[in-house]
Amino acid sequence: MANLRDKIKTISTTNGSSAPEAAKRAGIGCLAFFIIAVSILTFIISIGLFKSGNWLIALFILVFFALSTVTAALLLIPQKSDSL
Repeated sequence: MANLRDKIKTISTTNGSSAPEAAKRAGIGCLAFFIIAVSILTFIISIGLFKSGNWLIALFILVFFALSTVTAALLLIPQKSDSL
C-alpha cells in the first residue's frame, strides 16, 4: 500500500514537461473533441430557440457557440512540442 502511495505522490508532483508528447496530444485531442461536441449542441439549441421566438437567449447561446468554436480551433492548432 505504501508503494502505491509513493507512486501516486510521484505522479501528482510531476509537472507537465515530463509527460510524454503522445499523452499530451491525446489529452488535447479529447478536450477539443468534447468542446466541438458542446459547440454543436449549443448551435442546435440556438436554432430551436430562434424558431420558438426566444431571440435574446438564442443570441447569448450563439455567443457561447462562437467562443467554444474558437477555443476548439485553438486547441486543434499544433502546439510547440517539448521533447524530453
